[in-house]
Amino acid sequence: MNLVWFRNDLRVNDNPALSAALEDKNERVVAVYCLCIGQWSQHGMGANQQSLILQAVNLLEASLKKLNIPLVILNPNVFDNVPMALLKLSQQLNVSSLYFNMEYPLFERRRDKSVVELLEGQVACHRKVAQSLVAPWEIVNADGGGYKVFSAYARKVHVHLDANPPFSPLKPVPRAADNLQLAAIEGAMSVLPAIEQTAELAPVVDEASVINQLENFCDEKVSQYKQQRDYPAITGTSEISSALAIGTVSVVRCYQTATQTGVTNSSTWVNELIWRDFYRSVMWNYPHVCKGQAFRPVDKSIRWSNNQQQLEAWKNAETGIPIIDAAMTQLNQTGWMHNRLRMIVASYLTKNLFFDWRQGEAYFAEQLFDFDFASNNGGWQWSASVGTDAAPYFRVFNPASQQKKFDSQADFIKQWLPQLSEYSAKAIHQFETVQLAGYCAPQVDLKTSRKFAIESFKQARVA
Repeated sequence: MNLVWFRNDLRVNDNPALSAALEDKNERVVAVYCLCIGQWSQHGMGANQQSLILQAVNLLEASLKKLNIPLVILNPNVFDNVPMALLKLSQQLNVSSLYFNMEYPLFERRRDKSVVELLEGQVACHRKVAQSLVAPWEIVNADGGGYKVFSAYARKVHVHLDANPPFSPLKPVPRAADNLQLAAIEGAMSVLPAIEQTAELAPVVDEASVINQLENFCDEKVSQYKQQRDYPAITGTSEISSALAIGTVSVVRCYQTATQTGVTNSSTWVNELIWRDFYRSVMWNYPHVCKGQAFRPVDKSIRWSNNQQQLEAWKNAETGIPIIDAAMTQLNQTGWMHNRLRMIVASYLTKNLFFDWRQGEAYFAEQLFDFDFASNNGGWQWSASVGTDAAPYFRVFNPASQQKKFDSQADFIKQWLPQLSEYSAKAIHQFETVQLAGYCAPQVDLKTSRKFAIESFKQARVA
C-alpha cells in the first residue's frame, strides 16, 4: 500500500507526492493528515490561518473521496509525536511506501528526518519538491552556498527556469471504488475541531475557485500589475496568497498560468513568485533564521524599544498616522494586508517606533490568513535592515510621503478609517501639522524618530 502524507500542500492537483503514489495502478493508496495544533501555537500561527487550514483539510477530504482515496486524520498535536503516529499507521495498514512533498523550515526538516529514520527498513520514503519553483539546493553561488542578494539569485533562477521549465504532474485519475473502503483506524479523527477566526470573512481557498481566480487575474490584470500593485485602493493584486500559503494552489500552477499570458506582461508578478522562492532558499541555506535570529549580527547590538503602550497602539491602529492605522485596521478586520502597506507599517514599527522586528513578525503571524513563515520572516528582516538583501539602515520609509504617493486621494484611508471620511485628502495628508478632530495625534515625530533609528544603527554597526 502507498501512503500519501499531506502537509502544506492541501490539494489534489499539481501535487507531485500524490501523483507519484498513484503511478502504480495496482497499488492501494491512502492519504493521511497529521493535525498539529500544539505545534501551530508554538510557531505563533494565529486563529485565522488555523481555521483556514481546517477548512482546507475538509475540502481535501471531499476531493480525495471523489478519487476514491480515503483520508485518515491523526492528531499527534506536535511534531515530536508525528514519527510514531505514522509508524503505527503504516504498520496497521501494511504500508510499503510513504510519499510526501518536502517542507523547508528547520523544524519541519527535523520532523521529516525523524520520520524517515524511524521508518527505515520498513517503509520506503519518497520525497518530492512542490514548495517552490526551484528547489533551494538547485540555486547556489560560486562557493556552493545560498545567495544573500535577491537580484543575483533571480538572474540564476531565470536561467534555470528557461532551461528547466517547471511542469505539472498528470491530473489524478480516480481509483477503483473499493480503494475507498478502509477499516477503522486506531486514533483517527472523524471530525476536525472548530477554531474560530478573528477576521470577519475568510478568503476562498477551494482548488477550483482559486484556479479560476488565478486565471482571471492572469487574463485581465497581470499585464497591469506593475502599474497598479502599489496602490491599496485598487484591486490590482491576485489575492490568492492565502491559498498559496496553505497549498490549495501550487506555485508551479501560478507560474505556468502567468507565463502563458506572455513573459513581458507577467514578468513583474512572476518576479514576486521568485521572491517567494528566494526567502525559502534563505531559510534552507541559513536555518538560523528559523530560530528567531536575524541574518545579520548587527541585530544583537541594537537596543530596541520596550514601550508597550506604543506597541499596543500600533496593533490597535491608534498611531495617529492615517496610512498606518488604515493598514492595521485592514489587517485586524480581514486577516490580510496589501503588500505595499506591509512594507510601510514594518518600516514604521522598526525604524520610527524602533521596536524589535520580531514583535511585528509575531503579530502578522497571529493575524494573517496568508501567513508564510519564510516570506513573513524575510520581509520583516528586510524592513528592519537586519536580513539578507536588507534595506540599507539609512533608507527609512516616510509614511507621510508614502500615503501621498500611493493613496493620494485618501480613498483607502477613508475606507478603513471612517472617522476621517469627511475630511479632504489634503487635510488628511497634513496630519503632521494639523490635528484632525476625532482622530489621535501622531504618537512620534517622524523626522526625529527616523534620525534616532539611523544613529542607533550607526552605533550598532561600529560596536
